[in-house]
Amino acid sequence: MRAARLSMVNLGDSYSAGYTRLAGDPAESDEPGKSGCERTLRSHPYVLKDELADRIGRTVNVTCGGATTEEVLVTPQRPVGHASLDRLGRLQADPLAPFPARPPQIEAVVPDTDIITVGIGGNDYFSRLATACLEADAASDNPDQCQDNLQAGKYAGLDLPTDDPHLDRSRQALVSKYGTLLGELHARAPHARMYVVGYPSVLPVDTSTCARNSQELFTLNMGDITWLRRILDGINAAIASATAGAAERGMASEFVDTYRATVGKDACAPRDTKWVEGYTERIGMVGVGGWGEPALIHPNHRYHHYVAGQLAQRIRHDFERR
Repeated sequence: MRAARLSMVNLGDSYSAGYTRLAGDPAESDEPGKSGCERTLRSHPYVLKDELADRIGRTVNVTCGGATTEEVLVTPQRPVGHASLDRLGRLQADPLAPFPARPPQIEAVVPDTDIITVGIGGNDYFSRLATACLEADAASDNPDQCQDNLQAGKYAGLDLPTDDPHLDRSRQALVSKYGTLLGELHARAPHARMYVVGYPSVLPVDTSTCARNSQELFTLNMGDITWLRRILDGINAAIASATAGAAERGMASEFVDTYRATVGKDACAPRDTKWVEGYTERIGMVGVGGWGEPALIHPNHRYHHYVAGQLAQRIRHDFERR
């Protein structure tokens, strides 16, 4: 008897959507009418669809660069498209912006959905902080300048506490939001299995592998690199904790760890080794060879191929009798 075709929905931010051209060609033509979500054709939702072509029927990929947990759950999102860089490496907005608002991603999930992949959380506070650090460190040689700015109250607009340098309270809030998200997904599709994809090893343990003012991590100072890495580790821990909590409450959910496989393949690793790109898709120094296309510290096709393989293996195992 032939197995029934499965229905899949992919939710998430740019680490699922792809963004960088080193994660494939754009899924939409770069012309008026595009969504601004910047999905790329070698990102893991597309690779996974191909790997499971014999089992997957309906698929809906609503991943979108810049999405937060709230924009997956309740809030419409206004995508920002694909940035460019001027000769000084400064970000320039997508010339086709602004883009129309997109409904909360959860609306793509329907009762007969069988598979839900989720990759979200980094934009809730980490990406805003990392952007602030790039700006702060560009003007200072203090290795901990961004941390000092946070504790001095200079980032009040980011809604981050000044007395919580490791952002433990923000991490706990993310656990709660993620728990709510997984609960709502389960309510919409009670029979679906949820695969929650964590974040890769983006920043290295050994900061000496990153040259300051390079096209790898641009202007980030060494102390702030270590600090940001620990904060991102906390986000992964929060997502894993929320997923385990959902499973304990009877929801079919599992965390897909991508960190361990990517250690040593971070943005500062050699070109033929890295799974995560740096600030741009080229390697060099300011004023040497130009800036090229922005990658903005996003995974390349090697990472997405790995994630798709991990997901395909788990899905085949979980649905082998259906």
